[in-house]
Amino acid sequence: MRTLYLHIGFHKTGSSSLQLALKQNGARLLEQGFEFVSLGKKGNSSGAIEVEAEGPDLSFRLNGRFRQLLSTTAGERVIVSAEHFSFLHQAADIRQVAGVCGEFFERTVVIAYLRRQDLHARSFKQQGARGCEAGRSSSSKLLGHGDGAFPEFTPPVNTYYDYAAKLHQWREIFGRDALVVREFEPAQLNGGDLVTDFAGLLGGDVRIPPCRVNEGVSRKEFLLTHKLIQLRLAPAEIRRLKPMMQRDEARLQPAREDAEAFFRHFADSNRRLNEEFLRHESGLAFSEDFSAYPVAGNDHLSFGDLAQWSADLFAAGLQNPGGLRDALLADRARALADAATTAEDLAGELRALERCLAQTAGITPARNTWWQRIRGRKRSGR
Repeated sequence: MRTLYLHIGFHKTGSSSLQLALKQNGARLLEQGFEFVSLGKKGNSSGAIEVEAEGPDLSFRLNGRFRQLLSTTAGERVIVSAEHFSFLHQAADIRQVAGVCGEFFERTVVIAYLRRQDLHARSFKQQGARGCEAGRSSSSKLLGHGDGAFPEFTPPVNTYYDYAAKLHQWREIFGRDALVVREFEPAQLNGGDLVTDFAGLLGGDVRIPPCRVNEGVSRKEFLLTHKLIQLRLAPAEIRRLKPMMQRDEARLQPAREDAEAFFRHFADSNRRLNEEFLRHESGLAFSEDFSAYPVAGNDHLSFGDLAQWSADLFAAGLQNPGGLRDALLADRARALADAATTAEDLAGELRALERCLAQTAGITPARNTWWQRIRGRKRSGR
């Protein structure tokens, strides 16, 4: 029976590492009876899904590249990996995918890895900070460039993170036995590694050497990139700042309370997920342990950050570094005025603002013109 193993992600669950491992070990897989095909050079076939922003909404569409890819295959057991398939949530779109698969394969196994919503969103929004302009990446289109580690609860965000509703559609269309759902958590993965776990799902003695792709960004790159895109700074200007952003080694850490609130927002969906796809003793499909987060987060720009980073703004060759610095200060001042801030925090921020302004503050002393100097000498001679 000709079988397709369709890995649909989700995003930020090690998909890039898996795809690269499959791509690099294509010959080894063929020896073991599996053919891996992809649209991209690094093993990703997400180019089969169009992601388009339509005002505040997003639309997703299967294009003709998926059928073309499957038509090139010859093996009895074929693997395709494309995390953009996890965007699909409407029955008509998923049914179209099933129809294309059915043209070439008698059986399709859909494999999905899930990550707790707060952990996923935090990582996915970091991906949007690797770019320099809005609307270029799927992360930018879905999560935007607002303040903080987590996105706003827009309709597309609510739909994307409603795992239960989405997977229900995939199961209804492909069949109950066709859907395999796994948690992306090292303790839950065979061998503690996604690549090893995925190989185990293929059955038999399939072996694929693990591969790890690190796609994280620093706190500085996250905060400045999202804020500069939000302020509509020209992409070319942001690119000039990227090298100094990437020298930072500090990591972004949202507050524990914020992370838990993001997760709890999807509690109803996660209860259904727990009942149908991913059982956990919490009853919410995932662990409720948030102790890895600090009590106080560092996921917002502060005057202290700007005091520390202003020199880089002036050294990067920007067209108007002073104006940009002042725009960042004004934006932070507005945020501070809108927030419920304690007197102690406010005093600390004001001291940091003073340090920031002191770097370029200066008063030009009065200068006498030449005629004023001559007049002064004449008066003294009378």
